[in-house]
Amino acid sequence: MKRILLLSLLAVTLFFSCKKDKDEAFPTLSMQVTEKTLTVQVNTQKSFSVVIPNGKTITSEWKLNNTVVGSEASYVFKPTSAGDYTLTYTGSNAQGSFTFTYQINVPVPVIDPGANSSMYISKVFEYLPAPGQHINMPSLGSLEQAQKLVGSTNNLVSLGGFGGYVIFGFDHSVKNNEGYDLGVYGNPTGPNNASAEHGIVMVSQDKNGNGLPDDEWFELAGSEYAKTTTIKNYEITYTNPKAFVDVPWTDNQGNTGVVKNLSKNKNHYPLFAANQDKITFKGTLLPSTSLSTSGLIINKPFEWGYTDSYSVGDDYQNKGYNSFDISWAVDNNGNKVVLKTIDFVKVYSAQNINAGILGEISTDIKGAVDLHIKALK
Repeated sequence: MKRILLLSLLAVTLFFSCKKDKDEAFPTLSMQVTEKTLTVQVNTQKSFSVVIPNGKTITSEWKLNNTVVGSEASYVFKPTSAGDYTLTYTGSNAQGSFTFTYQINVPVPVIDPGANSSMYISKVFEYLPAPGQHINMPSLGSLEQAQKLVGSTNNLVSLGGFGGYVIFGFDHSVKNNEGYDLGVYGNPTGPNNASAEHGIVMVSQDKNGNGLPDDEWFELAGSEYAKTTTIKNYEITYTNPKAFVDVPWTDNQGNTGVVKNLSKNKNHYPLFAANQDKITFKGTLLPSTSLSTSGLIINKPFEWGYTDSYSVGDDYQNKGYNSFDISWAVDNNGNKVVLKTIDFVKVYSAQNINAGILGEISTDIKGAVDLHIKALK
């Protein structure tokens, strides 16, 4: 009888205890930051926290773009790159749950031009040419010559065969205004028997705010971008012969060939490249426009959208440079990208052509300008 009474008492106690827990209301939680839409700058901290009533036990969870990033009552958001972020807090216990969501915009850092801003290149970040007849020549294919692009449009630098490139920037962010935004100088010939050595221009934003060109690149799609004769995701690998001979190459299309060493007086492989065995370049391969007429080898220009090209559609004859609109930018999948500003520019040789006695087709560059601040020379 005592055992029955004890069991009955225990059951009643458990019943009322469970009923009390069930009937107890979920505590009222509030957020320290009440605005649901915020702007936070790159590499700056923004603290978020939940206010929990005394004596209440809450399990906390923070998710950033659906990834769990915290389990405390507070969270410090410090974005390392521009973009749009969704930060969600969820607090829960046996009585229920509470959710609060923030939409955070982290804008791309922008350096506005000032009264003393230059229209010319202010810094060359990297120069890595592909093998070519002018590479390793102090006056055309050296690291020292590449640095002479700063503040000038008069010093010629060769980028070598396909893929060879130079990366540079200005002392401010270049704005994507109406019309052309950038001018790039080369040395094409024309208009009669015009000869071009086409280079593709790419642009990038300093989304992580570190002042270095280590963010995503976007191609400025020219007149040939969407044509079936243009090969996307082209790769070519050059092998250093370590001698004054032809430089062999292979590509991802199953082709092989050489960069001709006609002078036999130096190695055409860039001797300042980090890898002195082989080097691989990737990019968009433009079709050959090379032909021979009356014994003269020429390389015909495309209509617009490429540098070192005597383009009719670009009116090179009157301007003396090739013009580029940041609005032409596309991502790796060919999708249009809206960029309000850019901070870095990359120019690379975009054809793989052996021009016989003229050697390889290699893009040359003499400088670049921000077309929106011509008056601030």
